[in-house]
Amino acid sequence: MRVAHITDIHVERVPGVSQCMNKRAAGAVNLYVLGRASHFTRASQEALVAAVVAAEPDLVLCTGDLTATATEAEFLGAAELLAPLRDRFDWLVIPGNHDVYTDESVGRFAKHFGVVAPVRVERRGTWDLVLVNVCHPDWLSRGWLGKGGLGELEAALAAGERPAMVALHYPLRNRHGERYGPATRACSDAEAIEAICTRHARVRWVCHGHEHHGFRTAAPRSGDDLPILNPGAGGYAFLPERGRTAHFCVYELDDSALVGVERQAFGGERFAPETGGAFATGG
Repeated sequence: MRVAHITDIHVERVPGVSQCMNKRAAGAVNLYVLGRASHFTRASQEALVAAVVAAEPDLVLCTGDLTATATEAEFLGAAELLAPLRDRFDWLVIPGNHDVYTDESVGRFAKHFGVVAPVRVERRGTWDLVLVNVCHPDWLSRGWLGKGGLGELEAALAAGERPAMVALHYPLRNRHGERYGPATRACSDAEAIEAICTRHARVRWVCHGHEHHGFRTAAPRSGDDLPILNPGAGGYAFLPERGRTAHFCVYELDDSALVGVERQAFGGERFAPETGGAFATGG
């Protein structure tokens, strides 16, 4: 099975003044006054969709941040952009913190991309794909699963013996293998989620988004370390002077293991496999 993993696309539309009477005001300043909007481009977003179509995966997995400030215009733009993937391939998605930016945006995400449970298990072939939603409206950029959600995750992983993949938006660790931070933009339950995943040997790998500059790390466990993969932002602008560009991953699965990872990078016009192999260039 081939799984294309995309994340952090950040479709942007300038919000109206009436939409900025909440956290979105700070987001709009960050994007359109301080210049973060220039970090994401329509060119890379459209090239991402074309590259995923060309990769012909069996499944497309999106780990959130389809939008920038979760306005209706952004959700409409994201739905239009991603329609070729949703129409052609098996599609699974969880929200990112930017997709539930404000209280009303939770319903907006559900309207355009489907209701999301704290933990849900999707069966594909011999695999269990475990989708974990840790994103909630918050004035900072924090995530959490909560005691109930942690119990659901434990029960879901204890319920079978099939190989499993766990996907969430926030990192469990940073690129150096340390606990991800600062706390203001991390998942407060990351350590507990990792402990559950490492306790169940059937979890073969964890994937996530949120951190725009991709990396590969691992959580230690008895026998074999647990790989943790983040392709990096799929909608990032081509910024060679900063060593930054957009990426996505394609995972190759056999009946019981993750047997291959290809990471593709945006070169200004199109995506191509990363020189030197997956994560060789970092960023």
